[in-house]
Amino acid sequence: MNKWIRIPLLLLSLSFLLLGVGCFNGNSSGGDLEKVNLYFYDEHQNALVMEERKLEITADMSNERLMLTVIDALAKGPQTSNQGARPINFNIDQAILKERSAFINFTKDYDKLDTPTQIIHRAMLVYTLTELEFIDKIEFFAGDQPLVNSNGEKIEPVERKDILISVLNPKPPTNSQIITLYFPGPQGDLLYKEPREIRVDNNTPLENYILAELIKGPVTQGLVAPLPIDTKVNAIKTQDGVCQIDLSYDLQVPQLANGLREDIVIYSIVDSLTELSRIKKVIFLKDGKKQTEFTLPIHTGGIFERNEAIIAPTP
Repeated sequence: MNKWIRIPLLLLSLSFLLLGVGCFNGNSSGGDLEKVNLYFYDEHQNALVMEERKLEITADMSNERLMLTVIDALAKGPQTSNQGARPINFNIDQAILKERSAFINFTKDYDKLDTPTQIIHRAMLVYTLTELEFIDKIEFFAGDQPLVNSNGEKIEPVERKDILISVLNPKPPTNSQIITLYFPGPQGDLLYKEPREIRVDNNTPLENYILAELIKGPVTQGLVAPLPIDTKVNAIKTQDGVCQIDLSYDLQVPQLANGLREDIVIYSIVDSLTELSRIKKVIFLKDGKKQTEFTLPIHTGGIFERNEAIIAPTP
């Protein structure tokens, strides 16, 4: 890999004028204000919110320097009134641009952040930097070592489509939808129903929202999220009543999320998805490969139908 460009921890040591609020095209004339879309996480809306910012760009800036300028603007936080914005502490030590990939190296302090904050910071960086026409994906490191997920596997380069956190459009969807989710209970032997009202875009299938909400976890006290928060949904496709889900998380590993039984994790997903009348069965893949060797008492061949017996009675 090319040598790292070292940058200070919270803010980058760049003396660029920040003025205001669109989409950077990579071609700048000396001293002109160029627009860029910055994405900040809003806790109240549980989503990334776009803020348009104008940066002063010189004609002789390299793409790498432009990237650092954008990171600097992002690290300084939103300028608009965003009451739900989290404090930003990227702890970025180094950054380079190679071909169409950005390489971000966090300091070792990054590991002290809780997992949700780590994921949010990465999402902000990915969504913001891939607005630049010369960046397609981001690869993350901490203390010069590749980041790993909860299974100890290296986190592969991240593209915009990989980000699971919702992004609010400048003109957000106005449709509300009530979905029914099933979360494991405190004893880990039954699933408990949790209706949830969400905002949806009619162009996005509901199964995408259901998976996203399951990964976010329950609102009801005592219930448990079935999957780690860093689970990535590679793809979801429904055809002829069968929903095929490609996850980055291996449902067959011995150490399942929160020590839950395999069947509880699986049917939390299956029973939530089969609340949709057009879904009758669910197939699981991991990184494009079908998962079949489950240890459930009844061999399913990796194809699962709804299981009402595992759902707790409604009080």
